[in-house]
Amino acid sequence: MSPQPIPILDISGFSAQIDDASRAIARDVDRACREIGFLVIAGHGLTSKITNEFDEVGRRFFDLPESVKLKYAAQADSYYGYNPMESSSLAYSLDEQNTPPDLREAFASCRPDIETGDSFFRSEAVKDLGYQIDYPVEIEAFHQVWTSYYYAMSALGARIMQIFAVALVLPIDFFEPMLSRHASNLALFNYPAPLKKPKQGQLRGGEHTDFGSLTIVHTDWAIPGGLQVQTNANKWMDLDVPADAFVINIGDMMARWTNDRWTSTLHRVANPETSADQPTRRQSAVFFHTPNQDALVECLPSCQDADNPPRYEPITVGEHHQMKMHKMYEDAQ
Repeated sequence: MSPQPIPILDISGFSAQIDDASRAIARDVDRACREIGFLVIAGHGLTSKITNEFDEVGRRFFDLPESVKLKYAAQADSYYGYNPMESSSLAYSLDEQNTPPDLREAFASCRPDIETGDSFFRSEAVKDLGYQIDYPVEIEAFHQVWTSYYYAMSALGARIMQIFAVALVLPIDFFEPMLSRHASNLALFNYPAPLKKPKQGQLRGGEHTDFGSLTIVHTDWAIPGGLQVQTNANKWMDLDVPADAFVINIGDMMARWTNDRWTSTLHRVANPETSADQPTRRQSAVFFHTPNQDALVECLPSCQDADNPPRYEPITVGEHHQMKMHKMYEDAQ
């Protein structure tokens, strides 16, 4: 385990047989999730081809005229689709109502194959959640590349949930039944080079915690104005991440599941220095892993005892997620 504040962990040795190497990886993950709620993973088995293709279609989409991008605008009460610059504020999810909207635009979706997949995702109840969206036809292979990336992240997320289960002294397949119709969403964020001075307190992404079980982040870490994590000393720390690695962080749902044994840590996306002598446009691919909408989030058996009873009432994944998303968007409209 790296001595740096955000550990770099090679997960290539994790096996379903749960041998000594797997247990060692799980122990390191448990330690990172307790101490900071962030870790960097290497040895994930994904090639740079899939991330490069995803980055490329994203850049081409965000370079389209605004009038074209708005054809794919997210509908009211949903963020699936295109979200223009300054249309939301992450800090609102923490009830920071005086924070200016974030300096970013985004395209987001839930499962990209719901038109032909499980009939559950074609039900009226699910339609009301805004899962079904149109994908840009102006960009060749956009939907194909988006779908490939989504399911690569879905598989990686399921593998990490297995590691989490072992780290929490649970059966390796404990979370599997809760992921059969998972509601994970994928977002591509574009942070343009600043053309003017930000408003007071305005950031590329305001300080926040994530909502779900875990988040998987890929970006160009060398470009200024990136992800910062709040340390235990209440200081903001930049991340130093290898180009082919992913950043994983714990969301509020997993903190709730673990009775706050694991930490859902505040983080933000900083603005680049106005004097930066290199490109400052930044693009990030973020996979928000979220279990089935009807999965019950209640204190795990290994995270409670007589001296540490459950701190939270049980809640479904859907109820928790909608509550957080509503806060984030309602005051930015």
